[in-house]
Amino acid sequence: MLAARYLGPDKLEMLEVPIPDLSDEEALIRVEACGFCGSDLGIVAGVHPRARGPLTLGHEFCGTIHRMNTAGHEFDIGDRVTAFPLISCGECSACRSGQSHVCRSLKLFGFDADGAMAEFVRIPIHSLLKLPKTMPASIGAVIEPLAVAVHGVSMAPRRNVKNIAVLGAGPIGLLTALVASSESESNVCISDILPSRLELARELGITSYSAGAEMRERIMAATNGEGVDLVYECAGAPSSAVDMTSLLRPRGTIVNLGVFKRPVEVDLQAINFKELTLIGSRVYTKDDFKTAISMAETLPLQRVVTHSFPLRDVQAAFECFRGGKGVCKVLILPN
Repeated sequence: MLAARYLGPDKLEMLEVPIPDLSDEEALIRVEACGFCGSDLGIVAGVHPRARGPLTLGHEFCGTIHRMNTAGHEFDIGDRVTAFPLISCGECSACRSGQSHVCRSLKLFGFDADGAMAEFVRIPIHSLLKLPKTMPASIGAVIEPLAVAVHGVSMAPRRNVKNIAVLGAGPIGLLTALVASSESESNVCISDILPSRLELARELGITSYSAGAEMRERIMAATNGEGVDLVYECAGAPSSAVDMTSLLRPRGTIVNLGVFKRPVEVDLQAINFKELTLIGSRVYTKDDFKTAISMAETLPLQRVVTHSFPLRDVQAAFECFRGGKGVCKVLILPN
């Protein structure tokens, strides 16, 4: 089968590899669509702390069950599925308390084991989730990042939340804004430094502003100088870390979904003086995946997918994704 293989820093190649053999309790999935994630940029650059080549990329995907070694499950050959890609140890305090998504040694398919940017992928049966038969592959492959947004939005209570700001209009930011808008009547705005992302946000019906001064000025004008009630930080950029406290009213809340690659400056004095709440949000739970599946077809997810490529063109797809301009979600269509 063909697979997109990370071989070392800046080496992403299309190679023929054996179709995986199955052990008990595993399924072979024929991949329909697989998305690039921002983390894949770090993997291919050779700076991800865990990923080592040779490795097949891809943890955002959907497909159909091609083969299973074990019968008696809720799944059948031909079922359309996505996968919960987390690999947890089952032994640390987080896992023992039912919070395996923050496992002390958390791993993922596509990072620590071969992923789905291939014609087939091997996945434990317990990690599979059924998709509606009518769901387009382009939406099925966006369930994973949608689950990130669902989890992040769920982390903070939204009672009496009138104004929300989302920092970063990449895929996670846009999805977070869509989920937040769909679950409340709050006013939601989003910011970014790229005009193409702001334009896409407007096409999705999200009020958008340039990051930095314009965002602050518009928010303060709209809230009589008070600030918003809730900020979702989805950029993972140093400037965003500085902005997030300045946009909030006293006793407001920040939910940090963006993954910062290094320690950054945060205005802790503002957190003290305004009694702000800062909440971390990491990946998702299986229930978040189920929620994402149930709400996916009510959101304009097709518009979030801006580019798609056949598997043989994975290098061109990666360069498109890395280029950024006019790009949101890039999919590989292996079959």
